Amino acid sequence: MRTIATTLILFFTLTLTAQSGYEKAMKKGLELMQTDLQAASQQFERVAKAEKENWLPSYYAALCNINGSWGNNPKEQTLLTMNKAQEFIDNAELLSENNPEIMVLQGMLNTCWIQYDSRVYGMKLSGETNAIYEKAIQIAPENPRVISNRARWLMGSAKFFGKDITPYCGEIDKAITLFENEKPTGFNPSWGKSGALDAKKECE
Repeated sequence: MRTIATTLILFFTLTLTAQSGYEKAMKKGLELMQTDLQAASQQFERVAKAEKENWLPSYYAALCNINGSWGNNPKEQTLLTMNKAQEFIDNAELLSENNPEIMVLQGMLNTCWIQYDSRVYGMKLSGETNAIYEKAIQIAPENPRVISNRARWLMGSAKFFGKDITPYCGEIDKAITLFENEKPTGFNPSWGKSGALDAKKECE
């Protein structure tokens, strides 16, 4: 009996240690995202290698590389980060199929490619991106990241073709309300409110 009790105590101790190690590593990655996206990506990549059945580390590694693809980076660096982001998205999808949070990342990455070279990727990825967001909104119609990023994509498309963006402003308002009421759990995604607020300024 004492042996069983000792084994159980050891098991729970090891489990708690593993959990706290994961939590500590994830928190470090999230903190690094505020200052150094490359270091954050590397941190999440290390966590992903240790947590082989968990989609979240790959998700955040992809998000780091997507965010690192915006701006005025050299073309070679932009290509590197976009390709790296796709690798992490693919890995996350293998672990969590039909996940609207991951679909949002794919839509964002497609937008990066289109902005990188609209002549090459505009026609190639526009239809695919529309389909991704429509599938995501059907699966998670109350997810603020889905609503906001879908609306921002449609607003961008409307502006490109010289059309009115007003029809999508209500969706941005809805997303902001959902962001304000969102209650984050664990390391599940909770980002996106600032982007929705930026989009709202275009509607004013």
